[in-house]
Amino acid sequence: MKCSVGACNTNLKMPVERTNRLNELVKRALSKIIQKEFLPEKYGWITLSRVIVSGDIQHARVFLTVMAGNEQATLEKLRIRQPHIRHLLANSVRLRFTPELIFEIDEDLKQALKVDKLIDNVTTETHQDDA
Repeated sequence: MKCSVGACNTNLKMPVERTNRLNELVKRALSKIIQKEFLPEKYGWITLSRVIVSGDIQHARVFLTVMAGNEQATLEKLRIRQPHIRHLLANSVRLRFTPELIFEIDEDLKQALKVDKLIDNVTTETHQDDA
């Protein structure tokens, strides 16, 4: 069975719909926490693109992008402050267990932007050749 990232639960401990709702709930709560804790002037604009909570709710992979800031420095700061962010998450969302947060830069978005730029370049070259 093929599944897109975050669309199926390989552990089969929770139904897919429940997993998707949990992913979205954690993403919304973390977005609010990060917005309050990480000022754009210091860290850039941090956007959470997706969150994937493991089937046993022990871990959550948090994919993000950083605009107008140092991506690696911001990622490092998030990783350092992970216990504090996790504590704030526990206070804002009622779960049996608050997952450990694993912050990662969303490479899929970067790749999509590269492909989009390549398509734009080809389209521009094609229009120039037609003229």
